[in-house]
Amino acid sequence: MPSNFKPRDNDELADDYNERGISYFNLAKYPEAIKEFTKAIKVIGNEPDYYFNRGLAYYSLKMLEQAIEDYKKSISLLPDHADYYNALGAAQEDLGELNDAEESFSRAIEIEKDVPDYYYNRGNVLWKKNKLEDALKDYDNAVRLNPMDQIFVYKRHEILVHMKRYQEALNDINRSIQLSPENYQYYLVKAELLEKMEKYREALESLEEASRYLPDPEQLSQRKAMLLEKIK
Repeated sequence: MPSNFKPRDNDELADDYNERGISYFNLAKYPEAIKEFTKAIKVIGNEPDYYFNRGLAYYSLKMLEQAIEDYKKSISLLPDHADYYNALGAAQEDLGELNDAEESFSRAIEIEKDVPDYYYNRGNVLWKKNKLEDALKDYDNAVRLNPMDQIFVYKRHEILVHMKRYQEALNDINRSIQLSPENYQYYLVKAELLEKMEKYREALESLEEASRYLPDPEQLSQRKAMLLEKIK
C-alpha cells in the first residue's frame, strides 16, 4: 500500500455514491440512480438529502409509495425543509391523496411563503377538491410572486373560465399572449373564449392572429367561416 494512501471516510464515500446517483438521475437512468442513492444511505443513514434524492428517482419511475416513504424520511430528519413537503405533496396528489397533498403543500408555504410554485401546486389540489375560490387565491399568489410565468397566468385563466368569470379570464389570456406572442394555442383559446362572450368579430381576429403562427393555417378555414356567419 502506498505510504501516502488515505482511507476514505464514510462522509466522502457516501457523497461519492450520492453524486453518482445524481449523474444517473440527470441522464434519466432512474434505476441506476436509486442503486447509488441506496448505497449512500447504507453508508450514512441520517442524511436527509440522500432519501430525498432517492424519492425523486422513485417518483420519476411513478413508484409513488416508495417516493412518499423516502420524502417522509427526509422530513423526519430535517422537518423545516419546504422542498421536501412540496415533493411529498406532488406524490400524494398523483396517488389521489388530495387531503394529505393539500396539507403538505400548506406546510411548504408555512416554511417559505414566497415560492410561487408551492401556491400553484396547492391551487391545483384545491381545484380538484372543487374549492374554487381557494384555488383561485393560490393562483393569484403564484402570479403575484412571478407575474412573468405564463404557466401561472394561463392556469388562472383556465379556472376563471371554469367559474364563468369571462372578462377576468380574457385579461389573463391576453397577458399569456403578451408573455408568449408566437404561441398560436393562446390565440385559439382566446377565440373560443370570445365566442362564449358572443364577441364574434374579435374571435375572428384572434383566429387570424393564430393563422400567422400555425404550420397549416388552412385548418382554421371552417371555423372562420362559421364565425363569419355569426357576424352577418
